Amino acid sequence: MLMRGTSAEYKKREGELYDKIREVSDEFARLSKAGMDTTEALRRLEAALTEFALLRIQGEDTSKGAVILFPRL
Repeated sequence: MLMRGTSAEYKKREGELYDKIREVSDEFARLSKAGMDTTEALRRLEAALTEFALLRIQGEDTSKGAVILFPRL
């Protein structure tokens, strides 16, 4: 169970997702600047942002006693 702000596991996963979002955002910017196709980078960014949003929702709900399970993207 991940509880936002208190769980070491939550903090670790949150940090991993921040890094993933930053990495894909940088890749998107690089491809866009070079005039290359950004479709795959946008898909990866969407997946990372969705996973981050779900992590935040799960953290909120577990603090209220509910558990939401979702697969890693």
